[in-house]
Amino acid sequence: MASSRGFGIADFERAFDEFFDEMLIDRWKRATPAPEFDRAQVIDHRDRYEVRVAAVGVDPAKIHAEVSGQRLAVRVPDKLGGMLESSFAFSDSIDADTSTAKWSEGTLVITLPKKKGRRIALKDS
Repeated sequence: MASSRGFGIADFERAFDEFFDEMLIDRWKRATPAPEFDRAQVIDHRDRYEVRVAAVGVDPAKIHAEVSGQRLAVRVPDKLGGMLESSFAFSDSIDADTSTAKWSEGTLVITLPKKKGRRIALKDS
């Protein structure tokens, strides 16, 4: 008579349940303070947006910021070796070519000039 080796469906279900209990549910139940990166301030000036991100203790050389159309994506390394990412959407298009970022005492300040609209001249027919 042949014998069965390996895991049965009950073993798989138990492993699956344990995985989600340990990896997801336990993390949700823990009361952890919000990461410093969650503290972002967006200021809408007439001609530009200014985004200030508090990232105390982060190496500024490892921060990535990218502008595309009306969005800004910022990635900051976390303490566990991963990356925290946040994106910001704006009502005006951003001039990516003239956008700047500055690091000062644990705060990243990103200046995003608004694209100026192009006026279309009306011609007589």
